[in-house]
Amino acid sequence: MTFQQRTFYTLATAILITLLCSANAHSQNLVDSALRFFVGNDSSTAGFELDKSRPQPVPPDFRASVLAALPKEGRITKLKEPQRQKLDSLGIVLRSHQRQAIYEFAIYESAPKPFAFIGLHQRAVLLISDIALNLLTAPELQASIAHEIGHEYVWAEYVDAARRNDDRRLKELELICDGVAILTMRRAGIDPAALVTATEKIARFNASSTGPSGNAHRYPSDSERRRFAQVIIAWADSPRPGPPSTGGRN
Repeated sequence: MTFQQRTFYTLATAILITLLCSANAHSQNLVDSALRFFVGNDSSTAGFELDKSRPQPVPPDFRASVLAALPKEGRITKLKEPQRQKLDSLGIVLRSHQRQAIYEFAIYESAPKPFAFIGLHQRAVLLISDIALNLLTAPELQASIAHEIGHEYVWAEYVDAARRNDDRRLKELELICDGVAILTMRRAGIDPAALVTATEKIARFNASSTGPSGNAHRYPSDSERRRFAQVIIAWADSPRPGPPSTGGRN
């Protein structure tokens, strides 16, 4: 890395932090604190790397026990071709994290009311409701799965925050998962905007189908997610010390 590149990185990171700590965004807002997961506490910290930071996958015997415990009622085993194509499109995201042979898919019928849901269960199974599978486009589904993979990076922290009912920390961790998703999408050549549209689309559908979410207080607002996406993309596009971690600039 040249002196000029290092200088630009230092200045770019410092500017980002300055903007986040400005009068319009107090120093400890969610976007600021989530960004520190990637940037660090000062402008000389090396960039976050997806590959080096990736946690070890769950062992096969644990995955088998998780799969065996899943309820059979409501599980959909026969998919329509458009649904199958969307699931097949997830291969590029899973391969980016070496999870193509780790995760299993479990598609469930949402009842009694239609409900869009995507979640990573016990780091082994991707749970997807039929509504979410039909509602989202392939890029939006890819973005949502990339976000769920992000939960592996902060799994213990999320469990601890949920146990303590620390809503602020849970919101911060959700933004970090968004950041991991955006870096993943850049690596896969997917427009990061799909993450924001997927999140908002699911929220709108569920609000109209089942009413206000009972756990909305644990998630960042749409404006916070959009703002964080802009900041993390700007950070990812700036030169950083060490080898590129996102694969977005070969």
